[in-house]
Amino acid sequence: MKVLLALLTSLMFLTACELQQDPIKGASDQVRQGVPPTSNKPVAAKPLPKEALQIDAPTLVNGRVGAPVEFKILGRVMTPDVGFKISIDNLADFPGATFDDTTGDFKWTPSKKEVGSFPSMELPLRVTLATEVSAASPTISVEKKVISLIIQNAYSKPIVNTVTGPTSVTVGSTYDFDFTMEDVDALNETDASIQVRDCTTSYYSDSIAHLVEVRNVAANTTTPNKYQGKVRLDLTKAGLLSSGTYCFGLQAVSKHGVVSDLYKREITIEAKMKNTRMTMETAPEVRVGEKIQIGFAIYDPTGNGQLTMKSQDDIATILPGSSLTCNRSFSTKYQLDCKGLIDATSATVKVYEVNFVVENAGSNSVQKVTTNHTLRINVKAAVTP
Repeated sequence: MKVLLALLTSLMFLTACELQQDPIKGASDQVRQGVPPTSNKPVAAKPLPKEALQIDAPTLVNGRVGAPVEFKILGRVMTPDVGFKISIDNLADFPGATFDDTTGDFKWTPSKKEVGSFPSMELPLRVTLATEVSAASPTISVEKKVISLIIQNAYSKPIVNTVTGPTSVTVGSTYDFDFTMEDVDALNETDASIQVRDCTTSYYSDSIAHLVEVRNVAANTTTPNKYQGKVRLDLTKAGLLSSGTYCFGLQAVSKHGVVSDLYKREITIEAKMKNTRMTMETAPEVRVGEKIQIGFAIYDPTGNGQLTMKSQDDIATILPGSSLTCNRSFSTKYQLDCKGLIDATSATVKVYEVNFVVENAGSNSVQKVTTNHTLRINVKAAVTP
């Protein structure tokens, strides 16, 4: 028994010695050298915001079996010095189709095979815009868009093929949209006709057909029975429009009075930015030796803009001991909530002024209106007993 205890004691001693020889065996060089872990770990670059990536292409394209379908797919990146590539993810689903990523030209002539015996067939064309890695954009940003191609099996009436143009516009300007149409009954452009129609009002969009006019219709010089032209959206006198999604429709009419299906073109309209207002321009009366709490708001009266405080006087310099902060409202982007303390303990009798400069910007940041505001603080003499 004594021999066994001696052996166990020896083993425990040897094991302890081995552990003591290198207690951090297997640890990283940083730990072995006593270098503390850094708290400034590299942060992965974030992709560009969705608003910075734009795929300029029609959402809907109408065509028919045996007739060429041609339109452009272009892109934009709203960040300087950032390159990009546009590709079609499912080009193989459109036999014989070509896409030139340099010019943006998509060309395809659908056949009976794609439509079969159906009167028409809707085919999704899946487009991807991907940025290139650069110093301005060290990570790849991606935007995708699905273009619906509706292919008619046989010609029975004129067709509005595409309506292209801006997807987001601003009240106060005019915008042109290009359209393409097909009319086999027309001998030339005098027989081809396009008309503006109201969209059916829905819960998310209103019709703006009354603001759209047809500018011209011309024959396509390379493809028979094809015509193109422009319509203009005039928002110079639409000052009462609020921000939102709107729609107008186009219909092609043959010389025999046959009308095409309605092509609906939705567009996002941003209201014209207005000067901001304040709910309180003169603070409640305060007397020398008193302190009062104040609260007010600076807001966009149309409820469309996004407010940013560009500059604000330091009230503590004007009235020592006072404080005032203005922050974006928790529930609305178009309002700043201001609150603070007016300390007139050591003030003199006079009217003090605190100045603010507030920027009201549209969602696309193209429109920016700056307003100067002044909060007046009337400090009166203390009441003598």
